[in-house]
Amino acid sequence: MTLSSPRFAAASVLCCALAAGLAPMHANADPGQTWYLSAAAAAGGNGTEATPFNTLQAVQQASGDGDTIIVLAPPVGTPPLDGGIALKPGQHLLGRQAPGAVAAVANTTAANDGDAVRLAPDTEVRDLTVTSARRGGIYGHNVGTTVLAGNTVAATNSACHDGFVVQPFPPMIGVPFGMSLPVTPNVVALNNGWAAIMIDSDAGASALTIERNTVHDTACGDGIDVRTTGTAQVTATITDNLTQNINEGIAKLSVLALGMQSTGASSLTAAVRGNTQRGIALPANDPLNAVADSEGIFVNAADRARMRITIDRNSYRHGGGHLSANGIEFVTSNGTPDSEVMLTNSEFLDVPGDIVQNLNLSAEGARHVMIIDGLTASGSSFPGAALNPLVPGNLGSCLFSASFGRDNTTALTLRNARLSRCSADGIGVYAYSPAGPAPATATMRFDIADSTVADSTVADLHVRTVGDLAQLTGKVERSRFAGPITLGRSDSTLGAGSVLDFGGGRLGSAGDNCFAPTTAAAMAAPNLPLDQPGSWPVCG
Repeated sequence: MTLSSPRFAAASVLCCALAAGLAPMHANADPGQTWYLSAAAAAGGNGTEATPFNTLQAVQQASGDGDTIIVLAPPVGTPPLDGGIALKPGQHLLGRQAPGAVAAVANTTAANDGDAVRLAPDTEVRDLTVTSARRGGIYGHNVGTTVLAGNTVAATNSACHDGFVVQPFPPMIGVPFGMSLPVTPNVVALNNGWAAIMIDSDAGASALTIERNTVHDTACGDGIDVRTTGTAQVTATITDNLTQNINEGIAKLSVLALGMQSTGASSLTAAVRGNTQRGIALPANDPLNAVADSEGIFVNAADRARMRITIDRNSYRHGGGHLSANGIEFVTSNGTPDSEVMLTNSEFLDVPGDIVQNLNLSAEGARHVMIIDGLTASGSSFPGAALNPLVPGNLGSCLFSASFGRDNTTALTLRNARLSRCSADGIGVYAYSPAGPAPATATMRFDIADSTVADSTVADLHVRTVGDLAQLTGKVERSRFAGPITLGRSDSTLGAGSVLDFGGGRLGSAGDNCFAPTTAAAMAAPNLPLDQPGSWPVCG
């Protein structure tokens, strides 16, 4: 225990009290004291560096608000400190590493709901290793200003508790038939296992820093999740984290390497930079992963929430799962949330399903905007080409952008993208509008520039509408499509101003695109309103 000089007098009084038998051996410390513990320490320690505690329970009882707890690295082969710890407000839990050894904790018990570290408001956890947990490795609720940095978390949620739930959305029963049918209730929801690192907020303001953490080999569930609901207002910086070998687990329908969600009237503003996902839901690690709905990054908005998410320099490689496995999915489930995602300078490689998904599933009038500038997406594998004319999503497109509401606002901006080896479409844009008595107000917009699509099994660009839209606009310039372009609609009308502009048209496209030799014939009588450039340069 380190005592600063201003506390010397208080320490002297405490020593006298102890000598007189008037105070317990492990009385709560004054705020700001430092306590030590080690899995290799002898029983009966007093929390000083010379004689540290040897249990998490002892330091939890002795420490007070604002204190620092230092976990010393024991000799290699020493079991971790078990039983979990619940921090107090303002505390700092720090691991002190040693050559070849780590400062490690675990929770194989039901204490603290099975969490290895339970956060409190304004706490910090740094350079700690969590070797296993019945539920979460690090978990907190309404944590204020909290920092999680440099931690390693593994083998969490061995009890397979439910955690993140993808918010309910309506099934699109008319899609396979190309028919606009009345909207159905929000009955589809997907449960995930509890995340290794998870922060929940339902009230007040929080500022989160989650950086340089490694999460690996989860037993049942997600890597890192941040969820807001109620009236919470959260800002988060999520930087340079590695998640790998994340496993879906039994009786779960989805698994996320990095998940963010806002519901209720809450808001989440997050800067997500330099993160890496590797080996997500691989069947070689767990046979259950063969049917996993796995996601590298997952952004989910619902109710009346507001989300502003910026993602930069993300690297995703090698994921498993079934047709709905994605490198990144941005999805609005229901309600009227206002959500935007900006993705820049990122790569997503080798995933079964659509590599990048931008989905507005709400039937209630949500605003949903995705902006991409600098993307490499390559190597989808689900053999969905035969089903593509009926169900254009979740079949292995490199990028799929869709709206499924009669009153939604949905937009995609794509710049400087390289899309290749797509087992379905290169770029799929799909607008489905359920039938309804009032005029449709839904708008669907896409804007593509300076991008290349190659080696698509179906079409390099596939635009399709089903049902009524107030407006469909698409602008394409300075881009290369060496494969087919497919434009179609069914059971639908399009409002005034609907147009696709490939050059020199009403939307101001600069043109300078090149196409496959068959494109000119396919565009001679398009099923969607098209401003023709007069010629269709062939890609060399």
